[in-house]
Amino acid sequence: MDNERLQAVYDEGAKRIAGRLKKDTDLFTGIKEVCSHFGVESAHFQCFGSLKYASYLQVERAGEGGLIQYSEKRQSNSAVELLSGSGFVGKGEDGEVDVHFHGMLIDCDGRLDGGHFIADENPVAVTIEFIIFPLDMDLQRGKDAHWGLPVFQFSQRSGK
Repeated sequence: MDNERLQAVYDEGAKRIAGRLKKDTDLFTGIKEVCSHFGVESAHFQCFGSLKYASYLQVERAGEGGLIQYSEKRQSNSAVELLSGSGFVGKGEDGEVDVHFHGMLIDCDGRLDGGHFIADENPVAVTIEFIIFPLDMDLQRGKDAHWGLPVFQFSQRSGK
């Protein structure tokens, strides 16, 4: 697979997909496109590279008793190097392909940061190189019993 947005190859022996997202491709959109092309419904992936800017949330304190919440959206003030990123691909509550991704970055001023990245708000600056590990299981977002947040639920594939 090679087009103006991405390049990817399936390694049959290792059962992995490796490739890169090209300039201006959104991180989440690109990973979803690769998974769709290769028929992958559930996967773990890792990546690194550069983004024009990064949009993410961070965990923060929420009052007494160790409660936590997510921050308002944060966005870098410059291009960033994505030093390390890891995520899962599965199905969202709407049944569509969904990505959950966390990463660590450094901006043009040398500031380290990172967190829970936001869909459709992380365009590639030069390249993002990735490896996708397809999983033989179902990942489906559902409400977490404690927090009430939609998180991936891991289960055996039907018929296994």
